[in-house]
Amino acid sequence: MKPLSAPAAALGTLGLLAVVALVYANSLSGPFQFDDYNVIVDNPSVHGLAAWWHSMPGIRPLLKLSYALNWAASPSPRGFHALNLAVHGANALLVWALARHWLSTLARPTLAADAAWWLALLFALHPAATEAVTYISGRSVSLMALPYLASLLCFAEGQRRGNRWLSALASPLLFALALGVRETAVTLPAALFLLAWFGGASPRAALRGLGPHLAVLVLAPVAALATGAYGRFLHYSLGTRDAFEQLLAQAEALRYLFAQALLVLPPNADPDLRIPAGLDAATLATLAAAVLAGIVALLTRRRWPWLGFGIAWAALQLAPTNSLLPRFDLANDRHLYLALPGLAMVLVVPALQSGWRRAGRAGLVALALCMALLAGRRNDDWRSEIALWQATVQQSPAKARPWANLGWARQQAGDTEGARAAYECALALEPAHEQALVNRALLPGAGPGRTPDAACPVR
Repeated sequence: MKPLSAPAAALGTLGLLAVVALVYANSLSGPFQFDDYNVIVDNPSVHGLAAWWHSMPGIRPLLKLSYALNWAASPSPRGFHALNLAVHGANALLVWALARHWLSTLARPTLAADAAWWLALLFALHPAATEAVTYISGRSVSLMALPYLASLLCFAEGQRRGNRWLSALASPLLFALALGVRETAVTLPAALFLLAWFGGASPRAALRGLGPHLAVLVLAPVAALATGAYGRFLHYSLGTRDAFEQLLAQAEALRYLFAQALLVLPPNADPDLRIPAGLDAATLATLAAAVLAGIVALLTRRRWPWLGFGIAWAALQLAPTNSLLPRFDLANDRHLYLALPGLAMVLVVPALQSGWRRAGRAGLVALALCMALLAGRRNDDWRSEIALWQATVQQSPAKARPWANLGWARQQAGDTEGARAAYECALALEPAHEQALVNRALLPGAGPGRTPDAACPVR
């Protein structure tokens, strides 16, 4: 891989950081939202370093440490948002550096420098990333990505330079840090294997040098289960639904997630996803598309390895949250965060192929501007709880929970009648919705039979 010149490196770095700062500047003034209250505001175990230390051992210790450090500096949400924004900027730079390694192996080396920057730009601007950046609790994904990507980069640089300190020590240590933020980092050794394999190595050669990472992978579950919290989590998750129902649920989740990513659709804080009753046409089409994508990845390994790796990378990053373990919410936009570089690779490389490079760049500029506009508008939705849930009920009007959350936001703001109307809509959609029933009962003059919100689909 040819190193970048100092001016090119400086210009590329400033460009990525500038667009991230510009698009996400309006996120800094947002308040705490939704789960932020459970995991931060009303959670004394992250209210300072001493509180965090006394709460250990526990689940996701380094994520909670980041909350504790933020709280110790200032309990204002602005500091939390600033750290989230800094992490996203750093991740964009890491994706740029990694993409240069990837494309030097998987595509023409002459394409790597140009395409890698565009890949990082689309990752930085994709509106699906806003939930991992602007939502403070979404930090679990973006903060995990920081040591995860840094580990991959250390391994790549260590192999390129013949430096075992980077590949066999720094990289596994960063992998361990990523696991301490979020357990979904378990995919990292598989990511290293896939890169080598799609780059032309045999399976045996692709495993070479991964011993320390595999040792971390073996020790991590032992340490996690020793806390007890992960055992309870697994017991609850596996009891949520059976294997066939989970297959149907994940087909619906993947349909939603890939539509969000590939069609660049507006993000949704609470998508209205229902488990299909059976193998209907839409579910079969989704499963067939997933199988076809896997076949394409395998068949293109030698001719277009960048395409196969991009598909495999995206599938790998979604696997921990959208595969065997059932989740209460079928899908969340933030889970696309680490999948985005792979999907961007599938788009950027053909756009910059010789023959239509000028048109490809024009298309990428237009796409980046569209993404920036959507991401900026989405960040504006996070400016208040009322604004967030008003946007959400517009996107998921037939789901009770967003209406109940809108009612609570209005209730906290002193809008009694607006809160009542939102609760009535939630109950019209789901008569036994506990949150709406309890909170409606707390309102002055509470009683059934009031008129739901004007936007309610059931009136």
